[in-house]
Amino acid sequence: METIPKTDCLKIGYLQKPHGIKGEVVLNFELEFESSLEEEPPLFLEIDGLLVPYFLKPDGLRFRSGEAALLQFDWVDDENQARQICGCAVYMKKEDWLDDEEELHLHMLVGYRLFDSKRGIIGTIEQVDDYAGNLIFQVTYNGQEVLIPFNEDFLVRFDDEKREIELQCPDGIFDL
Repeated sequence: METIPKTDCLKIGYLQKPHGIKGEVVLNFELEFESSLEEEPPLFLEIDGLLVPYFLKPDGLRFRSGEAALLQFDWVDDENQARQICGCAVYMKKEDWLDDEEELHLHMLVGYRLFDSKRGIIGTIEQVDDYAGNLIFQVTYNGQEVLIPFNEDFLVRFDDEKREIELQCPDGIFDL
């Protein structure tokens, strides 16, 4: 079976919990994907490390707020089926994303080279997560996954042309 590579997709959020008894689920998503979701593209759930396509039923999308929506997928018809997919990361194809080119979005930092002002190059940013307004860069450094908090106070240099970010990282963060 051929699957879609993650590199062709953007992580837009995750399925938080079931809603009601008819198989609806709550999607928590990044705000920059709201207009793309309105187009109801195919969504991909990460299940056992693979991206599995899920399609919305007609009228299977209802926005609750700027960062949450209720989804009703084909073939998910009750609370038990909905519960099985909760917690899954949700992706969409990059080509389905409606880009507002004026704004820098978090996922655009994936692939940037990350430097520390003392250690030099750390690695390439593999993932950017937002935990309640706290940005975290995931990088592999010396063969170990390292989570690096981002704060504007840590920023030394940002070069969009070279796709590089230099930070003054907190002491002890690289003590593996």
